[in-house]
Amino acid sequence: MSEIANILENLKAIKGVHGAALIEKFGLMKGSALPGWVDHEAVAAMVTLILKASQRATKELEQGQFYNAIIESGKGKILFNTVKENVLVVISTVEAKLGIINLKLSAATQALESLL
Repeated sequence: MSEIANILENLKAIKGVHGAALIEKFGLMKGSALPGWVDHEAVAAMVTLILKASQRATKELEQGQFYNAIIESGKGKILFNTVKENVLVVISTVEAKLGIINLKLSAATQALESLL
């Protein structure tokens, strides 16, 4: 298993996390630890759209460079972290502890930055 796959699997192992993926800014899936019920191509496309919209919003509102985002919904959370020219995404349940996920997500982001 590659180092990227190991990092993603470690994120998936967090209680309440369904899966994680590393997606290149143009929509190419670089690594995935997503559950079988998730359409990988759809996730890559949606993450790319969200990344572009977030980057544009921060630029238009003069808020500097976009780093991360959290989308909370009735059934869970989706967390995004930029990693160089990629985005690391984590899909979790409502019950998942954001503090733990953010801590592990920061460590994963640093580890991926050293690999890419």
